Amino acid sequence: MTTSLEQIVQDLVALTGAALAAVWVADERARTLTVATASGDGAAILPLATLPYGIGGIGWIAVNRLSLEVPDVFADGRFVGADWRRSHGLRSFSGMPLLADDRLLGVLALDGRAPLTLKADQRARMRDLVERAVAVLDETRRDDERRRERDALAASRAEAQARAREMAALVAVSGILGTTTDLTAALRLICRELGRLTGADTVAAYLIDHQRTAVSPVAGYHVPESVRDGLLGARLPIAEARFSAALLEGRGVVWSDDAPNDARFANAFFARFPHRSCAFIPLLAGTQVSGVLHLIWWNEARRFSAGETALLEAIGRQASTLLENARLLEADGRAQELRAVARLANAAGHEINNPLAVLVAHLEILARRTSGDERQRVERMLAATTRIAEIVGRMTQITRLEDVDAPPSLPPMLDLRRSSEQSPPDR
Repeated sequence: MTTSLEQIVQDLVALTGAALAAVWVADERARTLTVATASGDGAAILPLATLPYGIGGIGWIAVNRLSLEVPDVFADGRFVGADWRRSHGLRSFSGMPLLADDRLLGVLALDGRAPLTLKADQRARMRDLVERAVAVLDETRRDDERRRERDALAASRAEAQARAREMAALVAVSGILGTTTDLTAALRLICRELGRLTGADTVAAYLIDHQRTAVSPVAGYHVPESVRDGLLGARLPIAEARFSAALLEGRGVVWSDDAPNDARFANAFFARFPHRSCAFIPLLAGTQVSGVLHLIWWNEARRFSAGETALLEAIGRQASTLLENARLLEADGRAQELRAVARLANAAGHEINNPLAVLVAHLEILARRTSGDERQRVERMLAATTRIAEIVGRMTQITRLEDVDAPPSLPPMLDLRRSSEQSPPDR
């Protein structure tokens, strides 16, 4: 546009003898005028100028869409920039609107040191130049509109594609929930979908232990071989995670695009596995956060928009179904196990009580008939049977399954005392 308009204004200066000619482009939405090109005395400063509609003779033309000829601008209150005009000796003004299909495209302004006087052939030539200027401006406007339409269409397509990817991710996660009851396998598949959706280099899933003291990894996707063993065996104490309150209590996504310099991530875990960006998605089981999905960008600075954060939270809510189902399955399994143990204990107690009662009766008879050392031995046997009776009583009062605190090398063993207490033991 600029080159064609430059030639037009140069031709206008040569044709009319104006000291300065300029084409001002109209922005109907903003109702402002800016210089597209200028030629003549003072032209160098004009491209910096912007005028609102209604200001100056040029602004008057834009509002009224009428031509304006003023032989002495210093005697006309509509004009501004008197000092600048005096410094360049610009006293007269001639301007006209540049219109196409009743649309204001701009304003042509001619400034002179004396009123412009044109012959008929000059006016005809000037009309031709004005028509050319209108054609250039109109074609530029159409190009701009087509470009805006293309940009809007491209943005709409990009947004639609992004929404499609997001919906595909949500559907994929939903599909995972219905394909397997294996928590570890399902979490790994979800990690894979998150990696594909967000472009994360690595995604890992962690579960919080029953004591809620630490998180440990259970599944991962694209874990580099150099850190695989260390990462999969690592535990992060919750007390060391300064972001844990926002994650566990606020239950929102926590992220950083500069984790090494983010005080929330200053702990031994991040020092051991340094990475540039990360995001944590909470996973709920019931009302508690029981797991975390960890997205890692090892070197890239990755930021998240509000929309992306909302999507991650939606995926987290879907994935939380896995933990809730696992919790229910575990509870159901424990309930079945409890019923089996209780049935066995009741049956064993019944079978033990009958011969125990006979044994106690005979020992009591012996105790009455003996004396001295013999009696003491019988009393010790009676004490042992009382202990057996207490054990049998606890067996028939089991309300939960609590194991004995023993080294991992030993097989699990039921703690009868804690398993038959009326209230759960403090942990």
